[in-house]
Amino acid sequence: MGLLNYLTATSLDEDYAHASERRAREQAGEAGSDRGSGRRRTGHGTALVVLALFGVLVATAFVQTARSADDAAERHDELVKQVLARRDQLQQQRGRAEELRAETESLQNTYLQATAEGRSLQARLERLGLATGADPAQGPGVRVVVDDGPTSGGADAEVLDVDLQKLVNGLWLSGAEAVAVNGQRLTALSAIRLAGPVITVNYERISGPYTVTAIGDPATLAARFVDTPGGQWWLDLQALYGVQFRIDRAESLTLPASRRVDLRHARTTEVMQ
Repeated sequence: MGLLNYLTATSLDEDYAHASERRAREQAGEAGSDRGSGRRRTGHGTALVVLALFGVLVATAFVQTARSADDAAERHDELVKQVLARRDQLQQQRGRAEELRAETESLQNTYLQATAEGRSLQARLERLGLATGADPAQGPGVRVVVDDGPTSGGADAEVLDVDLQKLVNGLWLSGAEAVAVNGQRLTALSAIRLAGPVITVNYERISGPYTVTAIGDPATLAARFVDTPGGQWWLDLQALYGVQFRIDRAESLTLPASRRVDLRHARTTEVMQ
């Protein structure tokens, strides 16, 4: 009777406790779910804000890039206009300089031809212009064409600056009055040099075949050249290494004036009696 009375008195209390514990657990789970969903909503909101900021930055960069491209195009166009304008101005100045030069020569010839003293001075100026290379030269002479030999000859078969120097000096020694190499008039200030793989004359690059024109007596200029050290040098190059060398007479040659005639200093010398 005591056991039955105990079970009857406590059975409902245990059921109530069990139900109470289960209800408490369910309530705790719902609260956690609400907090998780809140966190998820907060995370989604932050991501949207970040994406919006990134979009604003991309749009700003695009606008700045477009403006920079427009500014660069405008500056380029402006520079092109300035270059074209300066080029036209340079052409006009060159044309004006040519007109003034022709006018000066015409006035000079007019006044010099008026008197005997003027004519004598003009003849002297012509001789000096021919000797210095300041004036074009025209007359008979010889034309020398040289070039590298066969490739089998190696570096020895190539025409060097020293070879052209000896050729030109030989022509001067033979009585040439004016000399040009590939159209470059030679003066006392000219230099034939090797600049890397190319040869320069008057600081202008030239390439083979090299044509050397010399004004002088064609009947004696070629024969005298062969007897000079420069002529012997070239005959040896031709015989030993196959370097191309040909000299021909020319009834009429025209050599241009030198582009570089700078008068550095001048003085009058006394003529020895």
